[in-house]
Amino acid sequence: SLVILLGASIWAREAFIEARRVELARAARRRLLRQDSENTPMVVSEDTATATPTASSPSSSSSSSQQRRAGSLRFRVLLLDHDDTTVRGTEEVHYPAHVESLKILRPDLTPVSISEWFLKNHEPGISSYLKSLFSAEQMKEEHEIWLRAQQTKMPCYYDGMVDLLSEFRALGGRIAVVSHSPASSIWRHYEAHPLADRIRPDLVLGWDDDPQKRKPSVWPAHEVLQQLGATADEALVVDDLSPGIKMAKAAGIKTAAAAWGHSVPQIQEYMRRECHFYFSTVQEFSDFLLGRDGVSSL
Repeated sequence: SLVILLGASIWAREAFIEARRVELARAARRRLLRQDSENTPMVVSEDTATATPTASSPSSSSSSSQQRRAGSLRFRVLLLDHDDTTVRGTEEVHYPAHVESLKILRPDLTPVSISEWFLKNHEPGISSYLKSLFSAEQMKEEHEIWLRAQQTKMPCYYDGMVDLLSEFRALGGRIAVVSHSPASSIWRHYEAHPLADRIRPDLVLGWDDDPQKRKPSVWPAHEVLQQLGATADEALVVDDLSPGIKMAKAAGIKTAAAAWGHSVPQIQEYMRRECHFYFSTVQEFSDFLLGRDGVSSL
């Protein structure tokens, strides 16, 4: 009973710290928004495609400027993966949770390396791999360990990703997150960011116990297109592993490899072969998506 009380106390303390951190982040976001409203308006520069301060001008002029720039977006809807595409999910959350699970449930096993973990997620897929390690009863405990990690850790965004998402949305782009992480965790990651109002996705489709409602099934892609009123030609799937690419192919949507999160040769070879576009850095992807120079593609 002492162990249970101690565990509950630690969990409550971590929950309080997390809630306080989110509260501070939201306060910082509100300050930023107030500063924006007090300072000169921001428009998108015609020649640099970056937000720059300018003198006050009629709203119709700002609107027409945005409309002209929106025409340079190569795709108006992103089906965006979350972990290892937008945030550093594997190295900061999922892999450490897996190591902890094995330590508790299967101390007789040695965890695979993080590169091998990426490969297991790539093929045969995380569910199949975990079921090869744990019994049905242990899978329930493993899932609880994973959920606790999701609830207590906040992975960092990749450098340049927040700027990309902010600019894409400012130009009229729509964002749907399609991920194997829980939707509630994904929303928490976005809402905790000081610029949440500028990067918040339109839709999040996270882990679903029904395999027909998570990638590589085509259902999430069809659901995104339907809810956002888009055609397959207007959309782009951005992912770092095969499940998202298989989903996109089944839906007839073009694909972009997010190769900035890891460098596993087998995965790189697959993504170069199967994707329409391949990007080694967030900056390369940003230049492509926003119609700038410096495109790296297949």
